[in-house]
Amino acid sequence: PDHHELGVMLPYAPLHHLLFAAGAPDILVMTSANRSSEPIAYRDDDARERLAGIADAFLIGERPITRRVDDSVARAGIFGAAVLRRSRGYAPGAVATFPQSRPVLALGVDLKNAITLAVDGQAFVSQHIGDLDQFDCRHAFQETVRDFLCMYRIPLEDTVIAHDLHPEYSSTQLALDLRGSTHIPVQHHRAHIASVLAEREAWERRVVGISFDGTGYGDDGRIWGGEFFTGSIAEGFTRVLHLRNAQLIGGDAAARSPVQCAAGFLFQLDGTPNLLEPPFHFPRRYTDCLELASTQLRTFETSSVGRLFDTAAALCGFTRDITFEGQAAIWLEELARKSPPADPYPFPVTDNTLDFRPLLSALIEDRSAGMDPVVLARRFHAALASALWQAAAGFCAQNSTDLLVLSGGVFQNELLLADIASRANRSGIEVWTNNAVPSNDGGISLGQAAIACFASQNISYCP
Repeated sequence: PDHHELGVMLPYAPLHHLLFAAGAPDILVMTSANRSSEPIAYRDDDARERLAGIADAFLIGERPITRRVDDSVARAGIFGAAVLRRSRGYAPGAVATFPQSRPVLALGVDLKNAITLAVDGQAFVSQHIGDLDQFDCRHAFQETVRDFLCMYRIPLEDTVIAHDLHPEYSSTQLALDLRGSTHIPVQHHRAHIASVLAEREAWERRVVGISFDGTGYGDDGRIWGGEFFTGSIAEGFTRVLHLRNAQLIGGDAAARSPVQCAAGFLFQLDGTPNLLEPPFHFPRRYTDCLELASTQLRTFETSSVGRLFDTAAALCGFTRDITFEGQAAIWLEELARKSPPADPYPFPVTDNTLDFRPLLSALIEDRSAGMDPVVLARRFHAALASALWQAAAGFCAQNSTDLLVLSGGVFQNELLLADIASRANRSGIEVWTNNAVPSNDGGISLGQAAIACFASQNISYCP
């Protein structure tokens, strides 16, 4: 819902052609064999048990399915091909050639999990596995790890194991349970940047890297998600700028409530605005969250641009809870598409952070004055693109590089990428994004593997 794009596929299996030959409508709506957040069913008995209340009938083939492989999702992006979910038709094909001798197994993160195995100089990225908060998904994850090691005949004791820095991730715990030769933790957003460079085998290319997403464990234990880096895979990446920290009230639960996110960001303003009245109509939860913020109970610091999108969406009218990941940000992008280009809101760099306070104050002022929310949404996108570009251009000049790398789930926003591309076309700076693996967490294991490849050979390396 609330999106201008449709996902389509041509009939690729004999069964599809038989259905059309038998008189099926010209368009068929299909979905994968799983409930939301669960791994796809691929064994006959499992499908009958889990999908009995959904499917009216089961067509069982004569040959058993060996491994689960979900549908892939891709589109033609602003900066080339963009894979949103990498699975059937892509996995487990080799993505890059690695300069390493020891096998590296990178286990990804807990959302949109996929793993990467680098062996004999080739990096193989698995099919999409899913979110590891479900028991069945964790079982599928373990199956895939065993399958990869068996398929490529890799002894675990000779393998470097790479995993996320987050100590409480299931993927981290499962990584530490594996008896590899070396375990290397890799920070989430550095892995995002490395995934883009690994696709192109640009190991020593110095870049300015920007990673915007919803969540990722930072070096300081805070929740990151609006990060600027300089460096290379070979030498490591240094954090040089980030979004100003806001409060995430209630932890991960805030990601399901844009109003709850908004309370944590707006608490930073001088004189927290009352948004219960028109035109905002925030629910009572907003004031409850402000009270929590004032007591510092159940609050966490975050520099997440994903949560900033949720806040802007709430201010523009999306005050209900979300029902799927990224819903508020998608809604805001679609709203902005209805507006012609608009001037950006102020989004300055203050104390080495991108300061969202002037942006949100101006947005609230415009909405209170009766300005159309479509214009507000467009000005928000323009502000983010403008601030990002000004900061990136400065870091490129300081570091004598003409390459900007973008990765993280926020960069699935085509309108934001189009605004960035228009600026890139007027400069001498080249922009790289993910093409072979997703820019969301589904591609992060490739970056983990790339960093671990160098870290395992250099004891002074800081991943």
